Amino acid sequence: MRRRHLPLLALPLLAGPAGAIPAVTRFRIMREGSAIGTHTVTLSEAGGELTARTEVIVQVKLVGITVFRLTHNFTEVWAGDRLRSVTSHHDRNGTVKDMTARAEGGAILVQGPEGPLRLSAEAAPLSWWEPRRFDRPLFDSETGKLLRLQWTRTPGPGAATTFRATGDEEGEGQYAADGTWLAWRTKGDDGSLVTYERA
Repeated sequence: MRRRHLPLLALPLLAGPAGAIPAVTRFRIMREGSAIGTHTVTLSEAGGELTARTEVIVQVKLVGITVFRLTHNFTEVWAGDRLRSVTSHHDRNGTVKDMTARAEGGAILVQGPEGPLRLSAEAAPLSWWEPRRFDRPLFDSETGKLLRLQWTRTPGPGAATTFRATGDEEGEGQYAADGTWLAWRTKGDDGSLVTYERA
């Protein structure tokens, strides 16, 4: 499992009408059965563009002392199925990483910790919230670096589907028949199980 940080961000890429997609999706972040944070995605539409704002807050305490703290604020703007821009502010235990991306000249131009990058116009941030983007070139929502991923898809009970990623990122997301994001799981830096539960 990926060990650089606990959660992966979940942001939507809508290739069609919003349909059953909720305006706000909230999760409790659980570590070995104990709540350690929250993950909230808020969608809004105006002027033909979709804005997705994600806030991740994680705090792990041991004997009353905070031993791990992470915040990640991430905003995407989409026009149809095309990414227009991204802004990301990631703070892990006081180490800050900022990343921006914008559509320009038939490409996605990224500026972040990996330096300037030029990605395909089809590229999108890795999104566990919206499984329809999994067949696109995906980049890291923290650094902007293009990811090498392999996907498997497994049918589940009640017409649910589980998507599992391996490679540069490792995790597993579960989705209802209408595409609604239901749950997520991975492992933390210390090998502990980290899961998302709908709040």
